[in-house]
Amino acid sequence: MNIYKLVDLEIIIAYLETVMTNKTGILISLLFLCSTVAQAKQIEVKGDPVALSRSGEYYSAPMWSPNGDRVAVGGASYTGLYLLDFPTGNVQQISNDYSAGYGFSWSHDGLHIASKISHFDKMKRSHTLVSFDVSDGTMEALSAPRSMMSGKPVWTSDDSHLFLTFVEKFESFKIGNANMRLNTPLLHYIKEGHFQTRLAQQGVTEPSEITRFSNQDRISSYAVSPDGSQVVYSTVGQNLWLAEINGENRISLGSGIAPSWSPDGGWVVYMLTEDDGHRILNSDIFIISIKEKSSLNITNTPETREMHPQWSPDGNWIVYDTDNRGQIFIQQLGWR
Repeated sequence: MNIYKLVDLEIIIAYLETVMTNKTGILISLLFLCSTVAQAKQIEVKGDPVALSRSGEYYSAPMWSPNGDRVAVGGASYTGLYLLDFPTGNVQQISNDYSAGYGFSWSHDGLHIASKISHFDKMKRSHTLVSFDVSDGTMEALSAPRSMMSGKPVWTSDDSHLFLTFVEKFESFKIGNANMRLNTPLLHYIKEGHFQTRLAQQGVTEPSEITRFSNQDRISSYAVSPDGSQVVYSTVGQNLWLAEINGENRISLGSGIAPSWSPDGGWVVYMLTEDDGHRILNSDIFIISIKEKSSLNITNTPETREMHPQWSPDGNWIVYDTDNRGQIFIQQLGWR
């Protein structure tokens, strides 16, 4: 069992010895101790990982639903989109379209999943941005097919629009009968490899767009904290960074990619891989404390390549796929 310690008890004892000389000191000591104990949580791995999908079925890129009752996954080679019930693992197929399982995202209300699907016509490939109704798989096309459509879909906070991240130019798409005018809180996305903050888009009026971290390598993956105040992101070479959302107070977290925040914003889970330039040789999943900046390997299994971790909405589970097996696993976490 792996346990990650957050508090050095010797520091607490030393502090108590300096303030126990009077009643005020005793009161201060008790307040300090209570406060410290409240923060002195230890995170631990509880038991062995549990398979959520059956052996022999290949799935990838798991993503929890907003209420944590299902996990959306892509199929082999990202073809098709599926839902795995939690904790039973029962499977519901949403789509069998090419590339539907790559770069998809849940709406905040948990009713839809946005994705890009591929079409082929005489060896020519085109893409369409779509939204799937998770209750019955009904698909709504949000764009016309086009030969080039870079980026991954992201929902606005009110689920009225989608915009794309990892793009060369900002685009937004309305959902259903939503107003064409997009006026939402800050939008965050990657354009030309750099983190962007966009204030709003209203009609044809050009909004304010601010580039962050422009002096760094291109960003390959990122996650904004639950309260929107911080961002963890990885750059080329698996360099993992933490910064405030405005780009200030940037610090290195070491090596890692594909970060995902814990619901309370105190932790980040990520993967660390090794490759030979052509294929992945090894991959493990780590958890890092944002406060302490110390990490814990929660898999540490050379024979299995665990990848693409996602923290559950209740904070108690990590879901991930296995590159060499195609099976989805969940790992329970606990606190002491």
